[in-house]
Amino acid sequence: MYFFRKVSSIIVMSLLAVGLVAGDGSFSPANANPKKIKRIFKKNDSDGDNKISADEWPKSTEAFKKIDADGDGYLTKSEFKNFFAGGGGPGGRPRADRGEGPKLEGEIQRSDIDETSMVAFRARLSNPESQERGLLESTLEPIYPEGLKCPKIDHIYGEEWQGPVPDRIHTGSDIPAGWDDPIYAMADGQVVAKFLGEKGHRGLQLVLRHTPEETGLPVWVYTLYSHFFKLPTLKVGDRVRMGDYLGPNGASGVPSRHRDPHLHLTVYYSTSPEYAVSRNFIFPQKLHFTDAVALFRGGMPLHPAKLRKLPDDQKKVKIVYKTKSGEISKPGSKFIWPFACRKE
Repeated sequence: MYFFRKVSSIIVMSLLAVGLVAGDGSFSPANANPKKIKRIFKKNDSDGDNKISADEWPKSTEAFKKIDADGDGYLTKSEFKNFFAGGGGPGGRPRADRGEGPKLEGEIQRSDIDETSMVAFRARLSNPESQERGLLESTLEPIYPEGLKCPKIDHIYGEEWQGPVPDRIHTGSDIPAGWDDPIYAMADGQVVAKFLGEKGHRGLQLVLRHTPEETGLPVWVYTLYSHFFKLPTLKVGDRVRMGDYLGPNGASGVPSRHRDPHLHLTVYYSTSPEYAVSRNFIFPQKLHFTDAVALFRGGMPLHPAKLRKLPDDQKKVKIVYKTKSGEISKPGSKFIWPFACRKE
């Protein structure tokens, strides 16, 4: 962990020096506006070829490697822009509405999604359809392992959102962790979308869909991972196994520069395999929301209204986790925590 903190510190200082990071170290798309990028190239592109080579780069090689998405040894203006605003890395900029990749089984048009799901998706406190489809606090309590350090939830699912838009429900669980900390797939599944965060406050995002066979649940589950430091290299259609590396933790899209890097983890479920992708969002047919902690109960129900009625002892849910050495705390589990736990 010391190594990652040290490297992150070097990168922040390097980018601060060239003007691409705010004084508080925040990585915001606003810090990479075209005028700043133009000034950086005017100052450092000594041969005028519209590229900055490693020899022309005045600061750390670690920062250079982070921005050099295609690994060709040169920094371009588009790589600067994409690095902070959500670029696609190798293979170019993905489409903003779903990411590059084939149309998958179950993918339909947004116009074919049931109306109640679309209304519920608005996630407003004043919207009864949102509560009907599960957007309310579950009252579950995650139990973390003793003697280990695990990134823990600090803003719970279903609470009133603390962001800049009023009348909104927090649709996921916020889990603070360090810059670049690895985020892992919670279950076996398939990449069904990846987003640049051009609309909304979720930043760089990856969406996995998990079949009933993969989870042991009688529903299709979607796990959504938001605020990556850099867009994952996985492509739409790729399959992942539980515990596979998805990408680095970050704070892309976070509306407040004072918010620490964290994962915003959202979970949907549906009795239908159908879904649509449009405008940086995924819309499952017959959409329902749930608390990510509910996945570790090992069965139904998932609807928060039913979870709230459970006896108190059943509301304490032990999370299953992966250690730094790759071991799973509960062999046979279908789900794990999206961050590894380590000795304190």
